[in-house]
Amino acid sequence: MNHIGIIGGGFSGIVTAVNLSRLSTGPLRISIVNAGYPLGRGVAYSTRNSNHLLNVAARNMSALADQPAHFLEWLLTRSEYYEESVARLREKFVPRRVYGDYLHGLFYSQTCSAAEKGVSIETISAEATDIVPKSGGASVALSNGQSFEATRVVLATGNPAPPNLKLQGLDPAHPKCFQNPWSDWQSKLKDLTENVILVGTGLTAIDATISLQDLGWKGKIFAISRNGLLPLSHFKGMEYPEWLDGKADKITLREALRAFERNYRNAEAQGVNPAILVDKLRPITQQIWQNFSLADKKRFNRHFRTRWNVVRHRIAQSIHQQLLESMSFHRLEIVKGRLTEASEYGDQIVVTVKTGGSFRRIEGGALINCTGPSESCSRSQSPLYANLLSRGLVQPDEMDMGIKVSPEYAAMDKSGKSSGFLYALGPVLKGSLWESSAVPELRSQAFRLAEILAKQLYGKSSVGLAEAAEVVHEYEI
Repeated sequence: MNHIGIIGGGFSGIVTAVNLSRLSTGPLRISIVNAGYPLGRGVAYSTRNSNHLLNVAARNMSALADQPAHFLEWLLTRSEYYEESVARLREKFVPRRVYGDYLHGLFYSQTCSAAEKGVSIETISAEATDIVPKSGGASVALSNGQSFEATRVVLATGNPAPPNLKLQGLDPAHPKCFQNPWSDWQSKLKDLTENVILVGTGLTAIDATISLQDLGWKGKIFAISRNGLLPLSHFKGMEYPEWLDGKADKITLREALRAFERNYRNAEAQGVNPAILVDKLRPITQQIWQNFSLADKKRFNRHFRTRWNVVRHRIAQSIHQQLLESMSFHRLEIVKGRLTEASEYGDQIVVTVKTGGSFRRIEGGALINCTGPSESCSRSQSPLYANLLSRGLVQPDEMDMGIKVSPEYAAMDKSGKSSGFLYALGPVLKGSLWESSAVPELRSQAFRLAEILAKQLYGKSSVGLAEAAEVVHEYEI
């Protein structure tokens, strides 16, 4: 029997498994290797905080690429949304824990129906530490000392934790220094009156701020970053014409910037929120990125990435308003500057921030690393990726943000050859695709990869679903 091993039990892993069970036309065994977070929830959806909201409206959060209304229809079965009109529910930013319930339910309902067609899905509570090529596939080594052989292996490892802060004078083992913002740091904070220092002002810092406020935090929260910018608020989408004139397959960064500047001025003159320009690029962002030269990619990453992220990764209006109110009441302060050193004063951590031509010292009872996921493949702290690199089974992409893959998501080995058994999707493809972390992109990748594997193993995929691959890149703005 064909056996597919999926490394990672977050969104990418379970949705790939769901699609494989739907698309396969013969007996199949699927093993999902998962550790650290509840199956299907991963980092993002394992939160229990109802104020941690999705960053995408419900209308575009279906996990199934060929069923765009799937999540909305599921929401309508929930008692807390009975009285919501469909129009309002479409635009709602629901709690991430609710979305975790959705994924959990989708997985287990599909597991039951899959058994009727000879597809078995099992979960293994362990970490994958190595993958060794074998005749007809590979052997996956696990942290519990066991292993299993698979015909194909899918890397769906999600976002890695941020790299450890390296700051002169900072003891990384300090009990009030939390390098992983996705760990249970809240239970280790005892004094609600102390100040808290967040390093970063992006989505992770916002989650940390909301968590602190929900604890009834009395101290002040300082969020420090070089740009001093928070993500923008979502707004109601609007009609706006295509502004790249169909040049996505051949445009340079310089040309794209010139077109953006022209349209930015036009949008402002018309009273249109210029952020719509970024939204309109969503269906073709991957194509643009892939056709940029390496020099253009590096220039964009160095000079324009921060502002892109601020506009692209927007947050719910209610969360944005909450942050503004916290700032107005001086419970939250955004500090623009560069961290230069750290020291200890009693049980407090003191950081020095260079702001313009001056230096500022900020004292806090806790320091939380909110710099975002690690993006260096060659310096990965993962034993699995370290072993894959040393074996030459994968190679870093040209930006060293993840691994290099073929158009069919097959991992490229150190010689540049596409693997016959190892595949990948999700954030590990960011350097290759740029957009590779949000649900609209991930569900498309999961569907296409499942279709590719089903065709490899059985010569075809289920009738009716294959045709849906033609629409999986459609987006609602």
